[in-house]
Amino acid sequence: VPELTNNGWNWKTYRENVLRVAKHKNLLQQFNGTDAKPVNATERELAAWDQRNCSVQFIITSTIPDSLILRIMHLETAHEYLDYFTDLFERESEIVS
Repeated sequence: VPELTNNGWNWKTYRENVLRVAKHKNLLQQFNGTDAKPVNATERELAAWDQRNCSVQFIITSTIPDSLILRIMHLETAHEYLDYFTDLFERESEIVS
């Protein structure tokens, strides 16, 4: 996956590439939020969810610049990461248009 630029000019292609990697690794549910953090889960279920979430977070954080990592490090889920960047870069591109 090519690195996302600071200004997000390659956001749409970056997002598509990340989603393809997630689908290939059977982690797409982490991105769309359908695999939400379980409530009242066993320790094993929570550990399994955390592993999936961390895998997707790694896909993202290993392909973005440090300046963008600083903006999302307070977020808990990979789904929140994607929502943040979608809001940031798609809203900015609408303003420029």
